[in-house]
Amino acid sequence: MGLAMIAAVLERRGYNVAVVDANALKLKPENIASYVSGADVVGLTAMTPTINTAITIAHHLKKADPDLTIILGGAHATLLPDETLNSAPEIDVIVRGEGEQTIIELLQALEDKQPLSKIPGISYRKDGVVVSNAVRATEVDLDSLPFLGYHLLPWQRYKPHPPHGRALPFAAIITSRGCPYHCSYCSKPIFGSKFRGQSPERVVEEIAYYKDKFGMKEIAFYDDVFTLNGKRAYSITEELIKKGLKIKWTCETRVNLVDKDLLTHMKQAGCYAIAYGI
Repeated sequence: MGLAMIAAVLERRGYNVAVVDANALKLKPENIASYVSGADVVGLTAMTPTINTAITIAHHLKKADPDLTIILGGAHATLLPDETLNSAPEIDVIVRGEGEQTIIELLQALEDKQPLSKIPGISYRKDGVVVSNAVRATEVDLDSLPFLGYHLLPWQRYKPHPPHGRALPFAAIITSRGCPYHCSYCSKPIFGSKFRGQSPERVVEEIAYYKDKFGMKEIAFYDDVFTLNGKRAYSITEELIKKGLKIKWTCETRVNLVDKDLLTHMKQAGCYAIAYGI
């Protein structure tokens, strides 16, 4: 979803963008280079379990095209930018945290051959030394973001893990960012602690788009805490019912952030499963 959002943002700014979902296409790291032939810049993403694979991909991409600029984002690189760059000479730049504005400024600087020192939210090497610029302080206006670039993804291949997948085709979306809680099993390097949510109208508009454009029959909300703002969650379900959007969906939240009235309304709007963090 991160790459699909970045791709949509870049496409809206006029860039020629393609997304290669190597997992869905069952590609080996050494076979990916042919899919990005001719690209000036390649962006990768990784969480900790997949960082070694991302570095291996970068190695093969650089071997095929030494002049290629490789950018890495995601949770692992955001948490450990110095360690990641020191262990992976193939990675040129790391985008830390929310990348929508950062990637625009970064690509502009690369195009104009300008120094990277004034771009907040990135880490890179200068004279062989890792430099981490200041944290990007601005928070993205979620309602202003484009819909995820599902038209760039092989979504027909997506087979969700249980309990998802009661109805296919299936799409995953994130409609809010940030969580104030501090669960021991979770890290929040990307979106931080401040909760921000799209308006209910914007959320339902996006769901309607996926349903009409791609025939999606199920949505998984991958918000960290979908019901943190109970009034907002209730309004989303109300809007789904009012619009007559008959779609199955699931979400994630905490056990202390639901009540019987909200759960009843969610079920009426199509929700059939909730993953609770315990």
